[in-house]
Amino acid sequence: MSKEKYHMDAVASTGCVICREFDGVRVDGQVHHIAQGSEERSDFMTACLCETHHTGHLGVHGMGVKAFLRLYGLSSEYHLLGLVNKFRAQDELYRR
Repeated sequence: MSKEKYHMDAVASTGCVICREFDGVRVDGQVHHIAQGSEERSDFMTACLCETHHTGHLGVHGMGVKAFLRLYGLSSEYHLLGLVNKFRAQDELYRR
């Protein structure tokens, strides 16, 4: 398994970071690539978002990045990476 695939599988295992942060529930999701503007996308810059928060009417692709960030009070998409790290760390603590 490539490093990229391993990382994206680990990110996906966190569940939707928006659902976890705002509703306290784990919902399966899709890997969303984070970048600003036309920056190149990296498989290491990803967050897990459920269908609603990824492509649905309340999603980053459904409503647009600016509206999505405003709705959830996020300063940028990079805030999602902080949530990924937070939940991966929490999940690791519970595995021990």
